[in-house]
Amino acid sequence: MVSYSLHVTPNNSKINVSKLSPSGGSVCQDQKESTFILTAIKSRSRIDRIVKNYKAPVIDIQWVKECDKAKKALPFDKYLLVEGSQQLPLTHIVTRESAEILNRKFKNLPPEELQFEDESSGNTSADDASDDGEENIEIDPTFTNTKYECLRPTPYVPKYNKRLISFLLILERKRQLDSEDKRSLSYRHAISALKAYPRDIKSSKEAEKIIGVGKKMSEKIRMFLSTGTIEEAELLRSDERFRTISLFNQVFGVGAVTANIWWKMGYRTLQEVLDKEKLSPVVRLGIMLLPDFSQLMSPEDVKQIANIIRNQLQAIDNDIIIIPVGGYRRGKTKNGDLDLLISSHHVPINGLLDKVVNVLVQSGYIKHKLWKSTDNNNSKQQKKLHGTSGSRQIFDDFEKCFCAVLQPSTGIHRQVDLIVVPPKELPMAILGWTGSRQFERSLREYAKKEKSMTVNSHSIHHDINGLRKKIVVKSEEEAFSILGIPYLHPEMRNC
Repeated sequence: MVSYSLHVTPNNSKINVSKLSPSGGSVCQDQKESTFILTAIKSRSRIDRIVKNYKAPVIDIQWVKECDKAKKALPFDKYLLVEGSQQLPLTHIVTRESAEILNRKFKNLPPEELQFEDESSGNTSADDASDDGEENIEIDPTFTNTKYECLRPTPYVPKYNKRLISFLLILERKRQLDSEDKRSLSYRHAISALKAYPRDIKSSKEAEKIIGVGKKMSEKIRMFLSTGTIEEAELLRSDERFRTISLFNQVFGVGAVTANIWWKMGYRTLQEVLDKEKLSPVVRLGIMLLPDFSQLMSPEDVKQIANIIRNQLQAIDNDIIIIPVGGYRRGKTKNGDLDLLISSHHVPINGLLDKVVNVLVQSGYIKHKLWKSTDNNNSKQQKKLHGTSGSRQIFDDFEKCFCAVLQPSTGIHRQVDLIVVPPKELPMAILGWTGSRQFERSLREYAKKEKSMTVNSHSIHHDINGLRKKIVVKSEEEAFSILGIPYLHPEMRNC
């Protein structure tokens, strides 16, 4: 349980705050030991005379009354009278409800739900398959059978083979958590192909003809067609080790290696890690914020946060450019984080990130900076970061800040990644940061092997006789045209 302590100023000592203690709190007499201080005093001069602990924020006692009405500990941002000089692990108390994820044990929990499963349609089963799953069926002639995922449309929610894909996603995650990168990539190729396949798979021999599936994968598909499941994936759905390490891996700053180490050290909950392990400030903050970050954002949440940030940043440039990308732009209805590209034609890009962050901190929206590329200790930019949406490779040199933004309407911290981009590089940045990861990987590989071009989130270069010529790109659509591939709407890049 996350702990915190309250100190109540003398004239309010009779206020009952005991109802908050189930969420981890306690009342202390010494201000120096308090996490924050409650008072009914409104005068700053009187507060300054009474309050001696200038590190702890001072909160209006009305907060307690509102918590009592709501039957839970509420965010206290709007009740803040004096902001403390020391940044707290969280700007609101972790309630019993939100702290559940920190104390979650998987030993006796029901099996993990499948990512894609709709009983009404799109589910291949043993009853639908050929008698033994071995019939020599030709692949669908309308399917673009290629190793380059960027050449065919792929929706986020597949129309067919949902249950099969869900099992393969579990197996891919297992390989990723075991740091088996090549095997994980093989699964991603197969999953991408099956998501785009225009009908239910009826035979393992049919599947084997799909580029990216192969013999080993087709054997698992044969098992699925015969039994309606894949044994390894079915066992993993209830496996305590796999599910615990998966949860550890969701913490910002925690990769597969660290997640496995925590398991081997005997930790079974994130609260145990918090209580016993020596953690970096970023990882500790990542754990504390996970109860919020794990509450996924709807498209409406994304629009609201983007509009708030746009309105705030107009103090820098009234015409500032804010573009939501990532999963939101690809049509995902539930998002773990929000990627925002920020640009300006009027304000120098150099130094713009610092201005953006300062405005959002001062306005009270950014509560925590998880990682900032311009900080001294991050001068050599990390090429791989770990967050609630999984590991991400960083293939660009844009200035960026990954932060926790408080959404006023929900009181929930949201992970928002701010990426500052020069206006001339916006088309390629939009393409690169829209994703998906597999789509971008495929795009770079296709450009290099088929077109002798280099593609990244900054530009396209044509490599001719060892010389690199930069190609001007004015729009995302033009980038597709330059590469000689059909334009795919963002919703169809969910490889």
